[in-house]
Amino acid sequence: MSTNKFYTLFWVVYFPLCIAFYDTIPALQYSDELLTLILILYTAGKSKNKGNKHIKKEAGIYISLMVFYVLYSLIMAVNVPSAVWLDLQQQVRPYSIIYCTWILNPQFTRKQKRLMLGTMIVTLFSWIIYHPQTLDATAEAEFPVLGQLAICTGMAYYLFTKETRVNRWIALGIVLTGMLAPKFKFMGEVVCFVAMIFFLKKRLNFRSPKTVIYFSLLVTVILFVVWQRFDAYYVTGLSNENMARPMTYKTSLQILYDYFPFGPGMGTFACNAAWRYYSPLYYEYNLNEIWGLNKGGGFICDAFYPVLSQFGIVGVILFCIFWKRRLTAMNAIIDMRYYRVAFLTFFCLAIEQTADSSWLSGKGMGYCMLLALCLNANRNMLLRNSANH
Repeated sequence: MSTNKFYTLFWVVYFPLCIAFYDTIPALQYSDELLTLILILYTAGKSKNKGNKHIKKEAGIYISLMVFYVLYSLIMAVNVPSAVWLDLQQQVRPYSIIYCTWILNPQFTRKQKRLMLGTMIVTLFSWIIYHPQTLDATAEAEFPVLGQLAICTGMAYYLFTKETRVNRWIALGIVLTGMLAPKFKFMGEVVCFVAMIFFLKKRLNFRSPKTVIYFSLLVTVILFVVWQRFDAYYVTGLSNENMARPMTYKTSLQILYDYFPFGPGMGTFACNAAWRYYSPLYYEYNLNEIWGLNKGGGFICDAFYPVLSQFGIVGVILFCIFWKRRLTAMNAIIDMRYYRVAFLTFFCLAIEQTADSSWLSGKGMGYCMLLALCLNANRNMLLRNSANH
């Protein structure tokens, strides 16, 4: 099967199975792991003739680092081996999606783009119909999945259609369906969508005072929109030792100090494995006495950034290096559509992970797929130009 056909099918299967109805149909519990494995195996079979050498080299370095951390985690034995292996499955997912998509470099036909986009739109509105309580203004229900579906579908619509004012407004309209049951972080993502798609006219110069002012205004507007929840968790909430999410952030800093430099190892803190195989660290730091962080508590894997403490200060530095390299590549994208969507996915992920762990779950794969497509924009432009000559 050709790369374009394979990835189109992968895309069409992913959005309904791994985002929309993942939590509502028990049979789909392992669909994201299965799809990730299929993508890895397909890429391994195709990679000999695909991808730039520097992408493959970086992917190889990442694999080596993960092998080191698995061995380190098993030797440290802070949590049981099953927790290490479960966490490994989730830790490799987002990086695998980015590297595999980047290496494969699928280039879709118009028909394939329509099929992919149509699937996303049908999935989005099917989810709303399947959850009629989203239309009940008095229900006070929050559905993070709706916002994630809406923002990904809006970005894909903008990316896969012609650059026109009408299409921008249609993309925004799709995104705003997420306001039927908004999460505070989603409202911040909407602000980013408007800023990137409607107001960003040219590539950013990060050394320019104008860029600093632009981002300062963007952050100010985001904080204004989400301040109530932001203050509750990350300002006044940090002084309350009985609030689960702020305590995971505070404890993660202590873990970085206590387990310098490589951390306590995988499956030990703030991740799904630490929830399923309740980590001894929660007893060590008396977190087991806090509602939501006790055994089986719903706030154990509720934010991504505290998870980095598992890997120690070295892991935090490596994570920053990864994103610094991505930001450098993103800022070199010439096509402004791909440029805007690349930075938009980055900002959405940055906001999303303050109070969600979708980066490590199937729900985050869509952001990774979109980002990787954008990272290939310049390479595809060169291929088109050489073909024309």
